[in-house]
Amino acid sequence: MATATKQPSSASPATPEGGRSVWGRILAAIDELYRFLASLKLAVLSLSSLALALAFATWFESTYGTKAVQAFVYQSAWFSLLLAFLAINILCAATIRFPWKKRQTGFVITHTGLLVLIAGSYVHFQSGDEGLVGMQEGESRREMLRTDFPVFRLREVDPHTSQPTATYAMPFDETGPFPWGDGQPRIRNIFDLTVNRLTGGMFPRPHDEADVLSREGDPFTLAVRQYLPASAPATVREPDPKGQPMARMLLKFKGPGMPEARDANPEDAAQWFKLDRRFQRVARSGGMPTLMSFAHVDRPEYVEDFLNPPLDASPTGVARFRYADKEGKERSYDFVLETKAGEFIPLPDSDLSVSLDKLATFPTGELARTVGEDAIPIAVFDIKKGDGEPIEHVAMGAMPMFPNVIPRATDDGGKPPEALARIHLMLPPDLDPRTSSMFGQIDVLAAPGDKLYYRAFGRGKDNKPELRSSGPVTIGKEMNVFGGADAAMTLTFQVAEYHPSAVERRIYRPALAIGTQMDEALPACLIDVTVDGATESIWLQRGESLDAPLYRPLPIGGRSFEIAYDVDRKPLGFELKLKDFEVGFEPGTEQPTKFVSTVAVDDPGQAATEEEHVISMNEPMTHRGLTFYQMRYSPLVDPRTGQRTGEFQSVFQVGSNPGRPIIYFGSLLVVLGTFAQFYMRAGLFSDGGRRERALAAKKAGLPPPDEPETRQAEEEL
Repeated sequence: MATATKQPSSASPATPEGGRSVWGRILAAIDELYRFLASLKLAVLSLSSLALALAFATWFESTYGTKAVQAFVYQSAWFSLLLAFLAINILCAATIRFPWKKRQTGFVITHTGLLVLIAGSYVHFQSGDEGLVGMQEGESRREMLRTDFPVFRLREVDPHTSQPTATYAMPFDETGPFPWGDGQPRIRNIFDLTVNRLTGGMFPRPHDEADVLSREGDPFTLAVRQYLPASAPATVREPDPKGQPMARMLLKFKGPGMPEARDANPEDAAQWFKLDRRFQRVARSGGMPTLMSFAHVDRPEYVEDFLNPPLDASPTGVARFRYADKEGKERSYDFVLETKAGEFIPLPDSDLSVSLDKLATFPTGELARTVGEDAIPIAVFDIKKGDGEPIEHVAMGAMPMFPNVIPRATDDGGKPPEALARIHLMLPPDLDPRTSSMFGQIDVLAAPGDKLYYRAFGRGKDNKPELRSSGPVTIGKEMNVFGGADAAMTLTFQVAEYHPSAVERRIYRPALAIGTQMDEALPACLIDVTVDGATESIWLQRGESLDAPLYRPLPIGGRSFEIAYDVDRKPLGFELKLKDFEVGFEPGTEQPTKFVSTVAVDDPGQAATEEEHVISMNEPMTHRGLTFYQMRYSPLVDPRTGQRTGEFQSVFQVGSNPGRPIIYFGSLLVVLGTFAQFYMRAGLFSDGGRRERALAAKKAGLPPPDEPETRQAEEEL
């Protein structure tokens, strides 16, 4: 008896309409996905996308630098995803042909090599490291500078020992080549950059929130408020009751044939005159044979001396004494400097007498940067009261605010004597072409009540100095001090800005840098540091000193701190000492032909003691997985003279790349696979044409040749 086979119900969930089970459809979908991942279409899409990405990366690097393209492209998530798709496509294209035949050996080796290459690149990006080490002969180093990993360092200084008590290191993510803060958005990736450019800078929206780097539990709060990837130093002057008088003076000249006047002191640093409270006067050349000076006095009588100098009284100069007469009234007396030295002259209506001891010049030395002159003329006087012992008084030229009696202890340890008179040493400017290169002098005086006055000296008859003009100064008003409308040459000056009491503060502004210049540019940050409720702001430019970090003082709330914008300093794990450095130059030039370093490795863990190695441009050294390359050298400069000392600092680039052997092995596989694929088809993996003969016989309807290899080829067909 026949039995009927039970047919599954059409309503069964395992067999939906269409006759295919749910699992069958899932497996079919997986198979379709697998075939797509192994398809030539995905390969073309992946390779085209990679080519476009690399072309974009090339442009991006030429515009923003190598560090930027590393952060925004090669180390980004989207580029890793692109490489992952390519790797999956290569893997699926190889596995879908499994089991492989002999003739596919080259194909399999090549695809395996490509996968190994991608894996090696991933290992390199995840585990690779690099840095710098710099030494002079005889120096040793145990750490390298990882310049791609910036760090802020803050430490408190003990006020008694001047030694740091604790140091805190805070890593900082600079996030690419774009500035942020102060109203500018933070661009963290390519998506942010694209949106920013398409919206004309409207998006992403800037945030005023600072990047807080300090950790919970730190005794302070450190926050980055503004970041500049390429910075240039600048100086701003801010009013401060504890500051100094400052003035910005501009000098312009117009010579024969010049269509318009030009700045004689165009640099900002040359325009600003800042006083020192010890001398209250600074002078410098105005970029032409003209001396410019700025001084400050706190007594109105000195203003009269300034506006009406006694040029006719003496060609050498006059010392104006101000003293109290017998009735206590202030009197003045002009002491002519031609007076014979050692001869006491009584001061009228008083019991004081004065004698000239000597005229001399005081070498300023390191103070030349402060006062602007290499030497200051001085006059030494002896003043006595009645028959008392004379007291030495010193007067400095054009510096009436300088103390006339230098406070110093007496022989018996008593109180220093007080000045018996105030002395204003007034000397005519030296404008004689036989002894001076200056043809004019412009002086500006800051007086009580925030008033300014000026005077201008020029060469007169017989090359003697004469007062050309003098009077009050109006801020921003240009004054003609030499020449006139019909003169061949004119000289004008103005006081553009004046601060009765101000301080200078170093800031940083954006600097123009394109392409590889960005890799050499130094970033800067505006930092807020808060300690016990007190906050101080400071601009810091990143330092990459190959020696110790460069700290700057930072007083906060009565406590002393030091801060540095540094880079990470990673221990090498051993000691490296530079024993000798040799550099050779092309004859008559400074073009180096070679630079070679002889170093000694001291690593007890590797049984290496004073183990010598030679590192040159084409001969690196490898130890503990670190490879040292001779990168460059730096001539050493004496900080006092600014001249080269003849010594050098040898600089090594240090690299660690665990993925290098993998990359080399993958490259070898690709070469071997390509060779097997294209050059061995007619040899090792060839059947001598039997496969083609079997195919031709089958198409012609003839029996195949009676060859074992032919039958095998037919079976494969």
